Amino acid sequence: MRSEAIVRASIIQRIFENESARVVVLQGPAGHGKSTTMQQIKSLCEERGYLTGWLTLDEADNDQRRLAIHLQALLNSITAAFKKMASEDAESGTPEKRREKTDWMIDQLIKIGRPVALFFDDFQVLNNKSVMTCFRDLVERVPANARFFIGSRSVPDLGLARLVVNQKALILRADDLRFSPSEVEEFFASSDDLLVNETERSAIYRRTEGWPAALQLFKLTLNNPAVRKSLGDLGNYRPRELAEYLADNVLTLQKPKVQEFLLRTSLLQRLSGPLCDAVTGWNNSREILLELERSGLFLRSLDSDLHWFKYHALFSSFLAEQLRSQSSDIAREVHERAADWHLSQGMYEETVHHAIAAKKFSMAADVMNIWMTQLVVSAQLITVERWYDRLPFEEIAKRPDLAIKFAWPLIFLRRTQKLKPLLELLETFKGSGDYANTKDSAVALAMAAICADDLPKSFEIISSVELEGRDPQGFSAFELSAGANLVGYHYFASSNFESARKYLALARAYGERGDAAFSSGYTVGVRGVSLMAQGQLREALDCFRQAFAEQRMHIDKSFASAALVSCYVWALYEAGELDQVESLFVQYHDVITSTVLLDFLAVAYMAMARTHDARGRPNKALEILDEAEHIAYANGWQRLLRIVNWERVRRGLLLSGIEKGRAIAATITPPASPLSEDRIFFADEFEGEAFGRIRLAIHETDASVATALLTDDMAKHRHRSYRLIKLYLLDAQLQVKRGASNAAHRSLRKALQLGAPGGFVRCYLDEGNTILHLLKEEYQAVLDAGSQDVPFGTDREHLEKLLHASGTDLTRTSNPLSPEPLEPLTDREKEILIFLANGVSNKEMAGRIFVSENTVKFHLKNIYSKLSVGSRLQAITAARQLGLLH
Repeated sequence: MRSEAIVRASIIQRIFENESARVVVLQGPAGHGKSTTMQQIKSLCEERGYLTGWLTLDEADNDQRRLAIHLQALLNSITAAFKKMASEDAESGTPEKRREKTDWMIDQLIKIGRPVALFFDDFQVLNNKSVMTCFRDLVERVPANARFFIGSRSVPDLGLARLVVNQKALILRADDLRFSPSEVEEFFASSDDLLVNETERSAIYRRTEGWPAALQLFKLTLNNPAVRKSLGDLGNYRPRELAEYLADNVLTLQKPKVQEFLLRTSLLQRLSGPLCDAVTGWNNSREILLELERSGLFLRSLDSDLHWFKYHALFSSFLAEQLRSQSSDIAREVHERAADWHLSQGMYEETVHHAIAAKKFSMAADVMNIWMTQLVVSAQLITVERWYDRLPFEEIAKRPDLAIKFAWPLIFLRRTQKLKPLLELLETFKGSGDYANTKDSAVALAMAAICADDLPKSFEIISSVELEGRDPQGFSAFELSAGANLVGYHYFASSNFESARKYLALARAYGERGDAAFSSGYTVGVRGVSLMAQGQLREALDCFRQAFAEQRMHIDKSFASAALVSCYVWALYEAGELDQVESLFVQYHDVITSTVLLDFLAVAYMAMARTHDARGRPNKALEILDEAEHIAYANGWQRLLRIVNWERVRRGLLLSGIEKGRAIAATITPPASPLSEDRIFFADEFEGEAFGRIRLAIHETDASVATALLTDDMAKHRHRSYRLIKLYLLDAQLQVKRGASNAAHRSLRKALQLGAPGGFVRCYLDEGNTILHLLKEEYQAVLDAGSQDVPFGTDREHLEKLLHASGTDLTRTSNPLSPEPLEPLTDREKEILIFLANGVSNKEMAGRIFVSENTVKFHLKNIYSKLSVGSRLQAITAARQLGLLH
């Protein structure tokens, strides 16, 4: 904090008096003193014993993976400071040992146990939806020992309105940040060599309205008599015009050499002595920087060692415009020299920026080729795309390895139009080079094919690649890891689980060798789904939980997490953990929507839609299915479209009957070229044509067709326990339709025996009332057996878990499965029950039936009592069991 800066006492007082405000936003246009004020707050926080951390954001932080790396570094620095402070504080005792890198940002802040203040400056540069979602999650859950301070030119879209109402956030706007008349007086009085009388001070205050940057510009220029004389003529100047007028005077007051220095260095994103020497050709730049910083000439240090500096954005933009208007050749020379210097220091991002500004595209492409290895494997996909958009395509086309590296992020970001010319180029490289030097495009083309859902083409390409027995390094290790993932996926689809495990292990080994956080989520996702397919749901959940923690997923909502989270959501759904399903899906919605492959997206969306249905929100379920359908059309994913529509068929059959299901099924276009019937891709294992055709046949009471379809599917996929559970449940429904109760229970028991060890829940309940009725009959048989052996090896604990999840009350003293309500429902209560089933809120019900909201609550209370339930979901489930809802 600058010693001569005016202390913003009133602002600081408001902040520290509002201790309940965990988030403080300082919002105002450039030059309103946001950074300076936050520096003062930071110093005072440190005096009060806070641990502090500061992160200045820039445009590149719209890459969520890059931002995650910076947030982790910020937390590590605070943790390191905490460890040092704790070791020096004898009274604090020995702190528990903490990992250097923790998994959860909020959890880490809580564990520190001391007050923490985090400062985020230049927040207005963030516009990526996923990044904003990440910050929204953070500000909503700031722990009691932490405060977030945000400096931004605009109010960030972080859901602050609710936080402000709840006194959890405080927003200080431009009017709050402007200097008061007394502060303006103090500001000018702090300069011994500048005498400003009351009239001049009042005129300056009127012209600037307390705008701190303009006041500083006046302070720097009032030694110029022309500026003093012009005070009365500046009333019509707009803020930008006033700033330019004053900045021009600031520049002309400097010595010629300082003017030249200011102009030449204005094109630099940050400044250091050696860098400025390189672009000016001088050898005393550090001394000039220190003098400028001491004089308050809109230059601030970025570190305590006074090594790096940065101009105020308002001042540097003015200087840069002046330089370009004076000489475009000099501007280009500055960029060239800056590019050369940054390259010599291994600073690739700044090198590429200045090389492109200097139109040295060949140099920029060569540097990108080096830098891309790091960017792609660490999943900084948005950063890669940003530079792809700025490089001429002809420079990329000259470098096969660069073209391949650029293709990967665009494939996973699903940038179909941008990919077209690249894929055409990659076809010419296929099979013509070696992987060690990233010259063969086969793996990238195989991944592009699977992203386009052309699975046969993908498997055909990848089968030609020798994956085993290699010793890959760097980017080739990442590529071969992705190739091994594809082969593992292929074997999984063919029910060859052991070969799938082998190649997924190979993928993981190659990924670790290439430090490819990028592909690890994909590897673990397929591995966990493979375990689920074999009936090992508990093992799959353990696999997902461990990987979820290792990858710091709560911070890193990038592609590295999206594939894993999608599969985790599915596993949690099958285990009946609906709260976690909803929480994870909402948190990771944006990244799942924008970056994952078809199967991953499908299972996440289907799980969320069914969660809404299970919680009595059918309209919300339809919204999710509609969104998935939109994504399918946008990406040309016909298979996803079919999966969504077969899910609509399932819901139609359960909720409305055969006519609805048949009508929806008639609209589904069959695949142009069906896959091998022996292959099952995991989204189709959740829901798809095979299950849909069987359901239709059962509801049509076409026993011969249903039996044939079931028998054929069971024979082909006898190694897939999860699929067999669902097939046996369908067979149980068929037997009920045929009136074969004993056969129905035999099929149900087979399904229970397969699902109990893994703890499967939802695949039973999703089949509706017929299966629920059979489960209750099965449980009644268990109750009737008393202390005797449980009949037919049925797992009572599993049965009770299923019935409890269905909303069945097992605590009733009489027959817990009694099929009648304790008292008949009135017509009005039946009407409200229908509203409940359709997800209508209490307020909406009151409006529709012209009663008060309290009256609706009274009727709901009676309904719950008569049905012996305690919630909306249980009421809906019980009503369906009793035939009150169809």
